[in-house]
Amino acid sequence: MLLRRLGEALANQNWFVVIIEVLVVVIGIFIGLQVDDWNATRKDRIDERAFLQQLHTDILFASDLSSRVRTRRLERLQIVMDASDVLYRRGHSDSLTEEECIALSSSNFFNINAPGLPSLDELIATGRLEIIRDAELRRALIGLQQTRATLSAMIAIQSGASTFTHLPSIYPDLIQLTPYFDEELEEIRARATCDLPGMRGDQRFLNQWSANADGYDAYIRDGLAPWTSQFDKVHELIDEALGLHH
Repeated sequence: MLLRRLGEALANQNWFVVIIEVLVVVIGIFIGLQVDDWNATRKDRIDERAFLQQLHTDILFASDLSSRVRTRRLERLQIVMDASDVLYRRGHSDSLTEEECIALSSSNFFNINAPGLPSLDELIATGRLEIIRDAELRRALIGLQQTRATLSAMIAIQSGASTFTHLPSIYPDLIQLTPYFDEELEEIRARATCDLPGMRGDQRFLNQWSANADGYDAYIRDGLAPWTSQFDKVHELIDEALGLHH
């Protein structure tokens, strides 16, 4: 109908009608495009909300899987440094605490469960990360992926390196372990007994301890600590976006 009227107006050289009909077509196309844009934007907002809710669920699950060991590993770095001070007579103490002895025995433990976030993996795989309007959150999510990859690579390299060893297995006369069930934590742990004079007098032990301590420091400072910081930041930003308070 519109094309017929436009054709008749052109044939009759009725330019006013031609202009009106053209404007109707242009305005119709413009409105159609605007409606499409509005629908696409509305869908993005719905998808963004659903994604953030699922991501929050993934974050909580990942936190539950990793928080216990993660906290233990992070806290152990200071204990490792304190144990070194005792071994090399750099501090005021001339005896090892039980925690310091345990730190000596587990200084090659670089393992940590660093779960991925399935909803984030899916969003990146489909190329839809831009539906997240918060630029800071987008950057934080990308940073989380990067720090997790770095941590995973570091764990794989250091766990397989012969440079770092389980000291009680190599020096059983200097460190003895006894398993027990910790009722509070509901897990099996180990009690450690350390021969401090023997350790101080064994240069091979001190050399290996130095390597282990250096490796543990790198594992925390360059791997676990950055990932933990980024993980916590993402959690905080998601809570803000969803208006949640824990």
